[in-house]
Amino acid sequence: MISAGTLRRLTHPILLRYWLKRTGTNVVRTRVGGFALRVYPTVFHPKYFGSSAILGEYIESLDLKGKTFLDMGTGSGIVGLFASRAGAIVTGVDINPRAIECAKENAAAAGLEIEYRHSDLFSNLRDRQFDVIAWNPPFFPKPARTAAEAALYAGDGYAVIARFARESRRYLKDGGTIYVVLSMDLEIPVLARMFEGEGFSLSRVQARKWGFGETMVVLEIR
Repeated sequence: MISAGTLRRLTHPILLRYWLKRTGTNVVRTRVGGFALRVYPTVFHPKYFGSSAILGEYIESLDLKGKTFLDMGTGSGIVGLFASRAGAIVTGVDINPRAIECAKENAAAAGLEIEYRHSDLFSNLRDRQFDVIAWNPPFFPKPARTAAEAALYAGDGYAVIARFARESRRYLKDGGTIYVVLSMDLEIPVLARMFEGEGFSLSRVQARKWGFGETMVVLEIR
């Protein structure tokens, strides 16, 4: 018998092809968390993939007033919008230039002031540091061939996540916190060891189910 997790992993590529076809040429309108969003072609869609909304809603529950916040891989900007609405001073970065354009438009439509930079992880942040870093990382362990796939494919052996774990300490203020959201269908112990190997400790602060019974967990990393 095929397990539910295996079935979900088999359907992810089908969902990906649908998403790429649907958003390949057209701007798509959607609403998430009270925000009216326009999602550009090649930009990660927060409605087709529920992880960003789960992370954003958790982020908004934190005491963020006046804190510096990095929205890594901002995509449509949705996580940064939640953080900004909670009072954080937000910077959003993404490797996809279209995502930066998309997030800027969505922040302006929401009446929120957020800084955006085109950046491959931390590459365009120099020596800046943040109180909180949040990331909905790519989750397939295979190389990305396009800007759209970079939102989903983390490279062989989750190389992009391993690089994030190596580099993130430099950009985190003393006492700062990282939050990531991951599917329980993934090899979470493997990913956890990447952070533990860099001297971080991890704890699960939230678990929520969404489409197809998939459980998403928010990890707090210090």
